[in-house]
Amino acid sequence: MKTHCSIANILTLNLANMDNHPKSYLIGILEVILPFFNEFANLFNIVFFLPVLKFDLYPHCDTKLKLFFDIISLTGICLNVAVKTERTKSYMSGLFKGLMYLIFAFVIPNLYMGNVLSQFGKHPYMKLAGGFLVIYFLEICIHSFVCMYDLNIEKNKNRNHL
Repeated sequence: MKTHCSIANILTLNLANMDNHPKSYLIGILEVILPFFNEFANLFNIVFFLPVLKFDLYPHCDTKLKLFFDIISLTGICLNVAVKTERTKSYMSGLFKGLMYLIFAFVIPNLYMGNVLSQFGKHPYMKLAGGFLVIYFLEICIHSFVCMYDLNIEKNKNRNHL
């Protein structure tokens, strides 16, 4: 079994192995954070910018500012695809990881994060904590599905070489 697919690495989002990242520690951290950049902007908007500064940092209508945050998130997804493709020498592995990030870091949060955060009560800090938990759960889903895909590919390669 690959090291990146251990339960410990999945639950820690592979942060413990960032020093072994093929590019750099910084690129590894950016791979984890950037795909959810728009959701972090949304969380801090709910907790700080709207209630304290009365400024809508991440409006839920199409604006240039919202587009800026979405581009950063999509750049993070592209980074994940590029690193995975280069590491595995397989565009299908990169494509699969990209699809997982598109679904779990972009589509699901954009559709449901507001409704999910409302379940954490009215206090902004509860919503912030809830938002971080939801993002963490979505990251675990991504890492788990990518590992299942990788293990399936590895199993098929071993079966074909027997």
